Amino acid sequence: MARGEHCNEASETVSNEYLHPDKNERLRAFLATTKCAGALLTRRANIAWIADGADVHVDAGSEFGIAALLWTPTRRLIFTDNIEAARLRAEEFPDPKEWEIVERPWWEAPPLFRATDWMGEKWAREHPILDDRSVDHFAELRFSLTPAERDRARTLGHEAAEIMQSVMMRFTRGTTEHELAGTLGGELRKRGIFTPVLLVAADDRIARFRHPIPTTQVINATVMAAICAQRQGLIVSLTRLVHFGAALPDDLQRRHDAVCHVDATLHTHTTVGTRWSDIFNTAISVYHSEGFATEWQQHHQGGPMGYAARDFKATAEEHRTVRPHQVVGWNPSITGTKSEDTVLAAEMPGAPAEVVTTMSAWPMNERAAAGMVRRPDILLRHK
Repeated sequence: MARGEHCNEASETVSNEYLHPDKNERLRAFLATTKCAGALLTRRANIAWIADGADVHVDAGSEFGIAALLWTPTRRLIFTDNIEAARLRAEEFPDPKEWEIVERPWWEAPPLFRATDWMGEKWAREHPILDDRSVDHFAELRFSLTPAERDRARTLGHEAAEIMQSVMMRFTRGTTEHELAGTLGGELRKRGIFTPVLLVAADDRIARFRHPIPTTQVINATVMAAICAQRQGLIVSLTRLVHFGAALPDDLQRRHDAVCHVDATLHTHTTVGTRWSDIFNTAISVYHSEGFATEWQQHHQGGPMGYAARDFKATAEEHRTVRPHQVVGWNPSITGTKSEDTVLAAEMPGAPAEVVTTMSAWPMNERAAAGMVRRPDILLRHK
């Protein structure tokens, strides 16, 4: 068998050992039968199964998680990136004696298929063409929306934004993250809108985790909610923050002004024919000028979307260009805050992109506009 080739995925008959009450013993029996050194798991269902319910999702619409699990009779490795590692260590795989977190920078390719460095030449995996699971040869065909699709995107963006605004303006301090997420998800579902991504973080969790799936934590002073809203296949995304008090803490205000400046710059440069790498590099220069030079390394900045939460991420190496009528989701973040909306690129080069997730009554940040593009402020509430 060639290096990197997958093993037989199942035996012809079901061994009684596969019914063993201990799941690790089942895997050992499977590997013995298939003559594999270990198992590489990427599907959320399989990871949750072997890791007793560990949740590795961010995008609920994907069967694949934000981590891969490499199981051998002697080692348990979790492959992930630096966006996800902190939360996985703290909340999903907290026992370092049982789980080894193998972390990479988010902008580097996943090391899933360097698994031979860890476990030999043969491993079992879920699909024989797993190497190609991220390749979509049809994506280029769907980048530019038709007139009907543009109307649907605008309607979806408007409804999702108004629901987010309504919920964030009326929930009460003392609500849990789960309760806020439930209200948001429920109100969206009333309009036939699904939420493949629904993130909520209260207080310290905002700064600790870039992808905070909701927990039982109670909201005391500050909360961030982020959604990907999906209907009829199309997806828009947005994030908003609320703070209870008469004014923001000075450091949070400084950070939010800076991230709004980055986001406004991204919006300003989202014009047809512009390379994604050029937009990305311009935004990175703003991180530097604002005094947060390394924050971009903690989370991706966003990129084109539409029928996927992100078709790909904008990076310094992504030299494709913005297409006419392409949906784009920008989501820059600085520890403790974030700015995110969905825009629709114009038809002609040089024309500004249209924000489709604007809110009718949300306060806007007047301090950090770039090119007259304003971004949402943090909503202050007294109760």
